[in-house]
Amino acid sequence: MTPTPGKLMSNRPTYVGYIAMSLDGFIADAKGSVEWLDPFNAALGDAGEDGGYAAFIELVDALVMGRSTYEQVLGWGWPYGARAGYVLTRNPGFEGQHVSAAGDVEHLRAAIKANGHQHIWIMGGGEAQRAALDAGMFDTLSVFIMPTLLGQGLPCFAPGPQHNLTLTASRTLPGGILKLDYAIKD
Repeated sequence: MTPTPGKLMSNRPTYVGYIAMSLDGFIADAKGSVEWLDPFNAALGDAGEDGGYAAFIELVDALVMGRSTYEQVLGWGWPYGARAGYVLTRNPGFEGQHVSAAGDVEHLRAAIKANGHQHIWIMGGGEAQRAALDAGMFDTLSVFIMPTLLGQGLPCFAPGPQHNLTLTASRTLPGGILKLDYAIKD
């Protein structure tokens, strides 16, 4: 039997990262804005390219994000359709639109499993990504390196212990963007 898109043969959820960062490691500027990505998105669009986003998001059935990222995404009008949101927060009573569960990593992992989600995008911010990485949630990570130096801002991953990765693919995209795909070794 061949799995249909978005359905995996295993009952174990797959957790993926898919994120853009500046060459100096920032995902947002000092004010928390991601508008610095607009010229790069325009360059991709002008070349008729989306960096693989359409194929990626088609498989995603849930998203994990920190509370600040969640609030920023809501400001965009929740561009993820019916996909469930899980908010990593120190406030377990947190509720919001599109939120299936909120709390720490273990609470979210249990809720994701209970709700039957299979392909989960851990989308940020840096503290949420670090917490998920340290808890062993990531299976794969795709990083888009943007050819710019922001100089300051919000890091892709908050400080923490070392984790080793295995490069599985690389691709150069229009606008000088480099896409690096990794499997998590540890």
